[in-house]
Amino acid sequence: MEEKTLIYVAGNPDAYPLEYFDKDTQTYAGVIPELLAEFSDQSTYEIVYYEADGTDYREELAKQKQVDLLSAYEAGEELPENTGVVTLFPGENAYTLYFTEAAPDAFQSDLRAYLAQVSPAEVTGLLMASVETLPNTQGMYWTMGAMGAALLVMAAVLLLTVRRYRRRLKESQQNVETDETTGLGNMEYLERYYKQYINDKNRILYQAVYFYVDTDRLRRLSSGQETDEFLRYCAVVLGEYTQDSDILARVSEHGFIMLKLTGGTDKTDAWLTAILDRIHDYAKLYGKPYDTNIYAGIYALRAEDRDLNEIIFQASQGAYGAEKEDCRYLRCSKGMMDQFMQERHLQASIEQAFARNEFQLYIQFYVDAANFAVVGGEALSRWKHPQKGVLLPSMFIPLMEREK
Repeated sequence: MEEKTLIYVAGNPDAYPLEYFDKDTQTYAGVIPELLAEFSDQSTYEIVYYEADGTDYREELAKQKQVDLLSAYEAGEELPENTGVVTLFPGENAYTLYFTEAAPDAFQSDLRAYLAQVSPAEVTGLLMASVETLPNTQGMYWTMGAMGAALLVMAAVLLLTVRRYRRRLKESQQNVETDETTGLGNMEYLERYYKQYINDKNRILYQAVYFYVDTDRLRRLSSGQETDEFLRYCAVVLGEYTQDSDILARVSEHGFIMLKLTGGTDKTDAWLTAILDRIHDYAKLYGKPYDTNIYAGIYALRAEDRDLNEIIFQASQGAYGAEKEDCRYLRCSKGMMDQFMQERHLQASIEQAFARNEFQLYIQFYVDAANFAVVGGEALSRWKHPQKGVLLPSMFIPLMEREK
């Protein structure tokens, strides 16, 4: 049997019924996948949808040139540059497939030839099949629209409805992934783009930079509104220093994170100093009677790093350490990370330690040296840790304060 050439496709999960992600089967379905599957059966190409998880990766994959074909762009949609095209259903309801620079020339010509001979009746039949297999929650629209209509008219109605559906879906996703205060992406946004941008090949080229703002202090000194204004200013400044290969998001009440593709320590220092200077000048620029400081922690990703939450934690500890030491930013060294992990393990066991009565109360008495009478005392707390022995308050009180 002849070995087939593997062709990767970046699909459009929201272009029902032409192309959509079927959550039940965890695959792409619709007219275009059916046509590509038939083309695959008749040719020497094996068609595979890249990252088929229901997320629209076309824009990112187009930049990274990781696929051969970008599917289902509708008229008026922003299009990728420097790619070959083939148009489906010419006219008002046209959809376009785009060949990337990675696509073999023979594949482009073979697919064009195949699509050119597909008849309108065959397309309409595939449309009908897609409508029939759609779950009831979506199929209601198409059943009502199709009653009493001719097949080709029904296809046009379906395509027009798709546009409205896709716009609503995209707006809904943007709302879910947007931080209300700053307009930046939130944790959900970061998680999605982290999976798309960072992989085993480029992971060690990225650094996680966590920017910490003491919003509790700012709200005490000013107001909630002024604090939000400062956070929006921070977001604007950070956005100005974010490149196409970087990912910026607000991930907590106190923190922003940037996953930055960097060329070295010196470049990071200059870039970070410029950001911190701009943000520090906010108070002077807008006549605020209090300091507006922001602290940063830098964590260089390692080849084995996979857990995004762990990456954020390491970088955030650097930022908290920078505030504690009253310096502008800290790099997470191995010694610092080992200390973080030790503190994290202690912090995770505090609740269990209370349940086991591991915290002990001691009284240090004050004795009058003249007559040896007890005149007072000081209450002391110690943690009798089962593995680490007796721990002083300086080891666990700061950890408890972080939990409040």
